[in-house]
Amino acid sequence: MRRLIAVCTALLILTACGSAPEPDATPAARDATAIPVVGADEPASGEEAAPAGMVGPDDYPADTNPLTGLPVPDPAVLDRRPVLIKVSNESAAVRPQSGLSRADHVWEHAMEDLRGTRFTAVYYSQSAEWVGSVRSARLLDIDHLIGMYGGLFVTSGGSSNLADPPGSPPRIRELLLLGPWSERVLSNQTGVAEPIMVRIPDVPEAGTAYYHSLFAAPDEVWAWAEDNALNQRPDLGGLAFAEAVPAGGSPAPTVTVDYPDYGPAHTWTYQDGLWLSSTDGVPDTDYLNGERIAFANVVIIEVGQYTADFLEDDNARLYAIGQTIEGEGPARVLRDGQVFDVRWQTGGESMIRLVAAGGTPFPLKPGTVWFMTNAANMQAAAITVGAE
Repeated sequence: MRRLIAVCTALLILTACGSAPEPDATPAARDATAIPVVGADEPASGEEAAPAGMVGPDDYPADTNPLTGLPVPDPAVLDRRPVLIKVSNESAAVRPQSGLSRADHVWEHAMEDLRGTRFTAVYYSQSAEWVGSVRSARLLDIDHLIGMYGGLFVTSGGSSNLADPPGSPPRIRELLLLGPWSERVLSNQTGVAEPIMVRIPDVPEAGTAYYHSLFAAPDEVWAWAEDNALNQRPDLGGLAFAEAVPAGGSPAPTVTVDYPDYGPAHTWTYQDGLWLSSTDGVPDTDYLNGERIAFANVVIIEVGQYTADFLEDDNARLYAIGQTIEGEGPARVLRDGQVFDVRWQTGGESMIRLVAAGGTPFPLKPGTVWFMTNAANMQAAAITVGAE
């Protein structure tokens, strides 16, 4: 494989003696909280019974996508790995993005120095002609998402210590090369190009900067994985789904998650069974088809956020930040025009789970899911539930 040549080169250079500058904040310790057992056949005293017609969180019909709870016309599409693509959300200049309307899941997280957010879009039961613009990976992908989905990860690359003093800590590029899933990483920085990734100028408009011109084709990623015997289906169990609306929600016609400092303010408006996305007051659409970005569920998870020991942005002297999704924590689920207070749980590389009071699985509405991380221990986003 073309990537492996770069892997060998990078590993030879990752040595020696010196140190990087100290970060402004001490990295937070990882949460090692034990994961309670959920989804028992019979609820214990005080627990809520699972809704009728629920699928998951562990068992799904053969034709049902475990990421959405929906049946697929051809169950053979489930016998493959999800494709995870890193997508820019730098500013209005990159919106509308391409291919987000076809994602099963999207993860949104804060960037270093709270300079906006970035997405990891997950494709499994659906595909798109191309997705992007594709940008560099972040620690959330390395720490959690690649392993959680057992996925094929597509990125433009990442910060590197190749020009740093000897002994400097590995940065994103090196961490991608050293990960246990490194053979499933496709990076433009290490030579992956057409047909998996292509340069498309002037998208979404004429004059868009060159570094926003990289796009990925999920179908080509799956074809590459087949050619390299890397397209085995992973265990994606963890989420539960039910059409019946759970008890305990509060009306939420609109919900705004306003990320601090550079923003953005991401607003979700409930309409006709879906949550419509707007960013800084502008309705979000898909560049490929003009469709409004709309998801069946939005899940806002409170996470620990930590400062890493290496610079992500050399020019601005900004240290990388990561989000810790291990153990458990509070979450808010938006479904069917309501907001629900629940808890998230995950351990190691397992899929995230959502549980209600008493530890019973909390069912999402069958359909797509947009996850948003919110720092519980640093500057948190302001979450506002408002009238329509």
